[in-house]
Amino acid sequence: MRKLLVSFSGGRTSAYMAHRLMNEFAGELRFVFANTGCEDERTLIFVDRCAKEWGIEIVWIEALVHHGERVSCTHRIVDFATASRHGEPFEQMILKYGIPNKNFPHCTRELKQRPIQSYMRAIGWDEEFTAIGIRSDEPGRINPKREELRLVYPLAHWFPTNKRSINEWWDDQPFKLGLMEHEGNCVWCWKKSLTKLIRIAGEAPERFSFPLRMEADHGIDRFGKPLTFFRENRSAKDIISIAALVEPQRHMFRDDPDEDAGCSESCEVFGDLIGVES
Repeated sequence: MRKLLVSFSGGRTSAYMAHRLMNEFAGELRFVFANTGCEDERTLIFVDRCAKEWGIEIVWIEALVHHGERVSCTHRIVDFATASRHGEPFEQMILKYGIPNKNFPHCTRELKQRPIQSYMRAIGWDEEFTAIGIRSDEPGRINPKREELRLVYPLAHWFPTNKRSINEWWDDQPFKLGLMEHEGNCVWCWKKSLTKLIRIAGEAPERFSFPLRMEADHGIDRFGKPLTFFRENRSAKDIISIAALVEPQRHMFRDDPDEDAGCSESCEVFGDLIGVES
């Protein structure tokens, strides 16, 4: 394997993987960060800081949605200064494909997977492998189609690494991601448990402004049925209302290190097997 594209999700794990590959992979590396427009600002700062501190180029891309055409999302290149911060790519994706949720988990596919594949084609790397930041303690997130999709999992197979060892490594670094366990890169991700969503809504209900607006503007399907993001058909309004009711007991919502491993800090391309969207 002479070339490897590294999916840099913006989380601690993918950043650790990138650092290991910088020092241990003998071939050519390309690092790509797919921005959805709904990442926490601290994530964007972290990705930019990793590039500067480690002296690597991280290519920032966003989904380019093709309305009125039977064409999957492609990509456009942005940077830290020009990256979307108000959900613009996400909203364009919703206009074409609808609101994503557990039954229709197309956001990772259209906002990350396909733009990255588009970038790889653009640079002539469409036959190369992609490195995904999934650890040895997350075997259930490894895509069963990995050989067909040309995916590799360095932290699971090449240098097996678990969450604790990665956290300990980051404890010794001069900069940090700065997100709490329950927050994650996407500030309101529908894949989170109800417990985490309620805690986030109780701490900062404004973080749900984007899903609130999307459900208000695009939350009715062609049959007149309401569309919502969250589990058990809950809406963003529901999450905020529940959070307001349990606010006095917020202390009961503690981080569970084993809960929602798939969305504790980032959403990995090809790593979301809800419905095996890939």
